Amino acid sequence: MKILYFGTVCDLHAYNEKLNQCKEKPSVAPIVFESALLEGLYQNHADVEIHSFPMIPAFPKSRFLFFGGHTERLSCQYNCRWLRTLNVPVFKQISRRLDARKIMKKWMRDNRDHGTVMTYSIPPFLASDVIKYANRYHVKAVAIVPDLPGDMYINDKANFLISGMKRVYLSSALKVQGMYDGYIYLTEEMRSVVAPDKPYTVMEGIASDSDISGISLEKAPRRSVMYAGMLHEKYGILRLLDAFELADIPDVDLWLFGDGTAAEQVRERAESNPKIKYFGTRPRSEILQYERQATLLLNPRDPADEFTKYSFPSKTIEYMLSGTPLLTTELKGIPSEYFEHVFTAKDNGAQTLALAMREALSRSDEELKRMGEEAGRFIAQEKNAVKQAAKIMRFLQEVNDENLDR
Repeated sequence: MKILYFGTVCDLHAYNEKLNQCKEKPSVAPIVFESALLEGLYQNHADVEIHSFPMIPAFPKSRFLFFGGHTERLSCQYNCRWLRTLNVPVFKQISRRLDARKIMKKWMRDNRDHGTVMTYSIPPFLASDVIKYANRYHVKAVAIVPDLPGDMYINDKANFLISGMKRVYLSSALKVQGMYDGYIYLTEEMRSVVAPDKPYTVMEGIASDSDISGISLEKAPRRSVMYAGMLHEKYGILRLLDAFELADIPDVDLWLFGDGTAAEQVRERAESNPKIKYFGTRPRSEILQYERQATLLLNPRDPADEFTKYSFPSKTIEYMLSGTPLLTTELKGIPSEYFEHVFTAKDNGAQTLALAMREALSRSDEELKRMGEEAGRFIAQEKNAVKQAAKIMRFLQEVNDENLDR
């Protein structure tokens, strides 16, 4: 089976070097997910042509006025070409769309009546053309849906004018979100919003071989609880700070990594409390080391938030593979099988989280080690790249075998 893939994947080392020259730091979580997926497809011998639109802030928030057009080798052994990008608002999307159109028309002519074009998310600049050319050349179109398209820009702090422009831009994706031939969701509930009547499969996350084979590290001499990710109030980061201070556990620090709309508040709390350590943004390889050295990892999202039904936290797989126990709230988007291997809290109220932290940290080092190792085995055995990608390839074959009316 031949696959034409459009996503944000790229060489993570080169990407981080570019982000060092940017005023904003997008999350690397999509690249990590896509890299693991493509690693699995490669090991399942899939024929994949990859084109990427990496998330680099527009000029002047980055120094890059123009980029793309080059091809690089990914760690999964596929080659990846960056779409040509004039990196200023509006022209950024137009330039990528024009480049992608040429690629799609040629590939689909060459693979008429068979093969699949697959997109990571439902990109507004790309989705309508994917549907149009897939129809024209009788190629199947499948979308990986990591988050609901309507939730794009949910944490943006843009002004009224920019927010309005983004809503108009987003509307192009919403118009066609149900027109793909198949969907790969991260949670079951996504189906009811995106495309209730279309074929689908669910894949919460995927573990790469490199993460599974990560080097075990000694725990830090002083106990610590850790959160790494986007520092948005919506994700419960401020309640986590309140809970940590309320728990007041002797000789335990809180480590925080990342950036986001609540970063300044996090920084202020760290300055006023020496037990709160804010590390800012760090390379993923460094964060993985801290995760293995921490005592307890945290995911404080609020289960009452509607969006958690449609979201599988990207850090869950990474956290569980680290060998460090995870404390997470009982989110609707996380299947029950995961909760057998982690500590849980019913909600993310400060009192609830504080009690959950105290309970988890009341365990001995040996108990915590055993729980972390069991969680890691579960992910390594059940959510590894080869198994998850094989599931996707079976689904793509099923979509190709059906005579769907477009």
